Amino acid sequence: MIGYPLILNEQYPLMAGCPKTETKENSIRAFTRFCPEEAQIEKVEYFKEVAAPCQWHVIYNFRNGVELNDQLESYYCKKIKEPFDVIKTQISLTDHAMLKVVNRMSCQIKLTANLLDVSKVKDSLFFSDKWKASDNWLQYCGISISPSGDIVALVYDKRLIVLTGRWDSNLLISNFHITFNEAVDLHDTITSVLCLPVVTQSSSSQVGPDWTCIALGFESGYVRFYMEDCTLLLEEQLHNDSVVSLKCQSQHNPRPDISPELKPEELYVQYTNNVCVINGSNLFTTLRNCRSYITRRETGGSYNEPMMTSMNPKKWGFVDQNTVNDMAVVGLDLSNTFDHLLTASTCEGFDSRYRAVAPNSNLVMAVGIKPFVGFHYAIEGGTQPVLSDVAKAVANKLKSALPGWLTGAKISPEKQSSITFLPADSMTCRFGLCDAHRIASDIILSPNKKLAAVSDTLGRVMLIDTHKGIAIRIFKGYREAQCAFVQVPDERKVKHRSMKPVALFLLIYSPKKGTLEIFSAQIGTKIATFTASKFSRLIYINYGLMGFQTTSKSRYICQYTTLLIDPDGSIKEITIPFHFALTAKNSTRVKDLHLYKRLKRYVKLGNYDDDSLVYEAFNTCSEMNTVDIKLQLLEFLISNREITSEVILRCVNHFIEKINLLNHLEIESDTKALKIVSENLNSLVTFYTQVTYEAHEEDITNGNFECSNALDTNSVLGVKEMENLQKLLDLSTLNNYKSNDLKVSFKENGKETLSSFLKVFDLSVEGNVCLKKDVDEVALFQVAKTIFARYIIGTMDTKELQEQSRNSTVCINDLFYLVLTYWVNRPLNIDINLEREMRNLSAVVYCLAQNAKYDDLIVDNNSTSPFWTKIRQLLMNSPRSFPALMAAILCKGVAQRIENEKEFQKSSEEDFEVWENLSQENCEWTLLIGKLEDVSLLNIILANDPICTSALPTLKHEKETVTLRSILDKGKGSVSELVARWLTLKGVNPKFLTLNEIHHQNSLLGEQSVSQQKDNPNPTTVSPEDLEVLSSESVFEHLNILRKQFPYSLDSNVLLTNMAWEYALAWQKDIQEILKLEASLSCLNQITEPHLKKGLHNIIWNTHLKILFESCCKLIRKVGKLPKERLCKQDTGLTDFQMVSFIKISTEFFNEFMDCLQESFNADKVRLHYEPIWEDDSGLPLTELAYNQSNINYDLLLLHYQLSLTMQMIATFSIKQTKFVNNLFDPSVVPLFFSDLQQKAQISWRTTESKINAARNHFLCKVISVTIETVTMSEDTVYSTEHVTWMGRCVSLARLWNLDIDFLRRYQIVQLYINGFDSVAEELLPAVNDAEALGLRLLEVAGKRLSQFMTSSPDLSEKIGAFSTTLTQYLDTLNGEWCVPCPLNNILLLSTHSLRCLNENQAEHKLANLMVEACIALQDMQS
Repeated sequence: MIGYPLILNEQYPLMAGCPKTETKENSIRAFTRFCPEEAQIEKVEYFKEVAAPCQWHVIYNFRNGVELNDQLESYYCKKIKEPFDVIKTQISLTDHAMLKVVNRMSCQIKLTANLLDVSKVKDSLFFSDKWKASDNWLQYCGISISPSGDIVALVYDKRLIVLTGRWDSNLLISNFHITFNEAVDLHDTITSVLCLPVVTQSSSSQVGPDWTCIALGFESGYVRFYMEDCTLLLEEQLHNDSVVSLKCQSQHNPRPDISPELKPEELYVQYTNNVCVINGSNLFTTLRNCRSYITRRETGGSYNEPMMTSMNPKKWGFVDQNTVNDMAVVGLDLSNTFDHLLTASTCEGFDSRYRAVAPNSNLVMAVGIKPFVGFHYAIEGGTQPVLSDVAKAVANKLKSALPGWLTGAKISPEKQSSITFLPADSMTCRFGLCDAHRIASDIILSPNKKLAAVSDTLGRVMLIDTHKGIAIRIFKGYREAQCAFVQVPDERKVKHRSMKPVALFLLIYSPKKGTLEIFSAQIGTKIATFTASKFSRLIYINYGLMGFQTTSKSRYICQYTTLLIDPDGSIKEITIPFHFALTAKNSTRVKDLHLYKRLKRYVKLGNYDDDSLVYEAFNTCSEMNTVDIKLQLLEFLISNREITSEVILRCVNHFIEKINLLNHLEIESDTKALKIVSENLNSLVTFYTQVTYEAHEEDITNGNFECSNALDTNSVLGVKEMENLQKLLDLSTLNNYKSNDLKVSFKENGKETLSSFLKVFDLSVEGNVCLKKDVDEVALFQVAKTIFARYIIGTMDTKELQEQSRNSTVCINDLFYLVLTYWVNRPLNIDINLEREMRNLSAVVYCLAQNAKYDDLIVDNNSTSPFWTKIRQLLMNSPRSFPALMAAILCKGVAQRIENEKEFQKSSEEDFEVWENLSQENCEWTLLIGKLEDVSLLNIILANDPICTSALPTLKHEKETVTLRSILDKGKGSVSELVARWLTLKGVNPKFLTLNEIHHQNSLLGEQSVSQQKDNPNPTTVSPEDLEVLSSESVFEHLNILRKQFPYSLDSNVLLTNMAWEYALAWQKDIQEILKLEASLSCLNQITEPHLKKGLHNIIWNTHLKILFESCCKLIRKVGKLPKERLCKQDTGLTDFQMVSFIKISTEFFNEFMDCLQESFNADKVRLHYEPIWEDDSGLPLTELAYNQSNINYDLLLLHYQLSLTMQMIATFSIKQTKFVNNLFDPSVVPLFFSDLQQKAQISWRTTESKINAARNHFLCKVISVTIETVTMSEDTVYSTEHVTWMGRCVSLARLWNLDIDFLRRYQIVQLYINGFDSVAEELLPAVNDAEALGLRLLEVAGKRLSQFMTSSPDLSEKIGAFSTTLTQYLDTLNGEWCVPCPLNNILLLSTHSLRCLNENQAEHKLANLMVEACIALQDMQS
């Protein structure tokens, strides 16, 4: 509650708004924030008489920023005669920091800067000793402070002093030093000054000031602009009269965070009878050009005259007001239609002619005499010329067009008109506030320009609504008043900045009274009164940064808006809290908000002990009155790590006590919500203190507690089952097994644990504390460990846990969730005592189950318990199934125990025997345990990192949480998919998956089967080399262990199917990784079941290969060959080399697809089987989807194989083939490309156009010619494997196209002879059917060889005699293909082969005979 000011004496009141102190028992905080030096003694007396008897006290002096100034210290030690250090120990730094926070609830005037060398400033400004010694010097000089806080300009007469600010990091204030002190013009007197911060030329919203322009107005009417060093930039005489004042309007408000509206930049130069308005954009463009020109000139660089932009100022004249002392430009006035019509009717009468739309006009408020306040309007676009003026102008124009001898006028140079003599546009004074006895002296506008404050000579300050033109309030008794407005935003957070409330305050400084008073502009009430010097000066800065080139947003907040300057040079800033503008109700809320923030800062500092923290928190709670702030305080206490349980309990108990005192009818909904939160928090914190209670040493048994109510594990588990669990634990710790343990850390001091403990609970439900939704698993584990860790480890007994958990009001299901969260996520190691911890867990589960409702626990045999059903759901959702398995076994035992106890109560002890009922509940537990056992083994195996040699690329998969629920929800193929991903992580060779299954099946046959295999060798046996690989890699051992639990899901064909799909998916994410696609086909080829293999081929084709293959086909078809890399990447995303590899893989894919399709025709479908863990048909596994891919059209598949093989030939050898699809394939089959392979389509392979066959022959011949280039020779050995392979593909394609294969064979043999590979060609001669056609071609090659031999022979004239005339003429006709030079023996052999192939009846037979004879003769001549 805001009280009254504390008074030192009548002259120096303390800070307004301080808490009123009525009793000495309360803590007194005295704030003397604005006391001059002579008040120090009174301050000390107040300290001695009032503050000293209290428990603790603080005196804070704002002038020097220390806790206790030296004068007070010496005076206190002298008067009180006590060591000052004793008193000082009572004043901690935390108290002072807290006091600064509390001060934010009160209005403050704080020192922000100092003008240094004040005496030097006065000596420079004033020449009279009278003025130099006077304290009233600030009232006679002009002062302007830049809103950015870096420049202060003082002017008097002809002198200008510029002071530049420097930050003092020790005192945390700015000190202004003199940087210029001279007379700027010896013949002209300065009348006004204005500092204009100019922004940097940037479009960023974080733009700041670049330099400061100082504008000076002179008595001559000149306005001159200077740089910071007072270098003249620009001068202009706007009117032939003295400048009265300089004002401006910036594009952005000094506080853009409060008022983001944009306004045009303008500079206002006021003269006696008019005001000149200069456009800011033109002005600052010119100033920047002048500044750049001066900078270049001083640096000696090349410079030209600066570009001067015409300012074109507007001149608005005051014609309807006698005297204008001050003015303020409100800006554009947008009148509505009604006001416009009302004005027209009032001024002109009923029959007046009016415009339909009101003209745009600018409002200028002028204050002075007659009227006291005038509202002048300047029409946009200027006034309409009078008709007589138009006539006179037309006459002058006609006169100037006539010759001088006719008009008698003398010829003289035309005189240029200047801005000075331009007439002003008259403004219309539509209305005003008239008072003949009142003279207005000053006017200021609020930042939003909706209000104006006018001071007059009668000591009145009038608050005027600028838009309505009415006086809102009049403040009396303020002679020579100086006014300012202050905008204060609300500190509370809102969603949108434009919706943030803003308070407006009016400051009135009265030099006569020496006071500074603050009023609420909205309400009109006085907020505070400060004592000030009578010679100070109130500076109001209502503009921000200038010089913006575009209408861009700015986030720059100006440092200064309202300042108070003392005659000693102290510059003070006025701070007003927002809550002073609120009503009593809202003020209470803001007061509570300040108390809340005070406590937050108090806790943040950390300089306190536990008792002082409890005391401060309790005091804050006791002072609060607003319910929502109390709720915020509780949220803060819950979330802060430094808060102890004692603090929370003290606060919530106080809230509960206060609420219980209220009448039930008086409790509102928000108060009820506070009560619910307080009660729940009380019970929860109490529960926390109980479960974290440190046991005495005699109670701690180092984890060997035999918890009461524990189950006998032998009755629940047999010895074999316990051994199986231990084996699972041992297996989970092998190979550096890294489990999914939550990575958490704890602080043993309990503070962080309390915070994390409370934050996970929802306290808004009456009588029921529940866990919040979507809470982080780490936080839940931390809370679970806090509650249950010591019970499960065995360091605490569970005797009191049941009662504590019941009193905590925590939901029993959430407690079960927490205990299971801790159990399943706690770290496992080989050293834990599994049996003991299971007994302890059973005791905890039994205690918690006792708090559940009886009807939820005990049901009949044909139904299931709702309570245990929820527990089973929790276990099914657990990501660590092995601990969940142990928990399920124990929960089943506890459920059975509770059921037996209830049965025992119904019957007598003698007649009662314990039997396990065959109920639905037991069946559900048994099924869950079996499923968890399977998933536990799966989780353990998948989490291990076995040894394996990577034959395929290793994939990286995101870590997936495997739960029983996820296994069941994903369906029958989930286990196969998980194991396949695990295998692809290691890059397992798919070949060994099949061999491992064969070896595993053979090992299960027994000795008799082995002896039978010796007599009858089985083709499915594994070779010793492969067996050695299987034995050396542990991945297959783990796979065999897992196959015992999932024999169907882990069949080799099923795993290979999923592996192929995983590699295909990985390749689809990055198609440039061709190795992953090859790995997919490797897995696909190892599948032995033809129907499964066929279906998977079809799925991979439709899903992954089809689109990219079609893109490659279209690209090659468009270009006619394999394109360059850039075009390939643009259309397909592959490089040219990757594209060749992809087409090659596609061809192999189609070839394998056709083979498995043919095998499937003669093979029966194998029925798929699944493990009984899946009870329904949820989800369709990949294998079943592949089996359903039936009715594949073999003809369509063969067609696509031909297309792929053709593309492979073109791409591999860069063969140019224009529109190969249209030229090489029949038009009837072209539309069938890339269609669904399962559709029914009839394709005729027999009938083909001769033009297409010719093109096919030509294409295959080009392929054969290119492939011969792959044949190499080394030391008489010819390597032709690749050529033979490609020739086989050409032959197979020719068979599919029904071409003459013998023609291709002949062409191949001829090309081999041409290229000199005679040995390879001779091997192919028997394969040719048409020997005569081959003989003709061989004769031509032999003739070319012989002609080339003779040409290169040195003794041609001698050897030519061995040739007959017929042979010579034949050789002259052979001008065709080039052939490789070869020796005479090879020519003779080739001629002999040609002779054998030719028929004696052929004419060429004689030529072949002559050629053989010539070769023999040449041999004889050489020998």
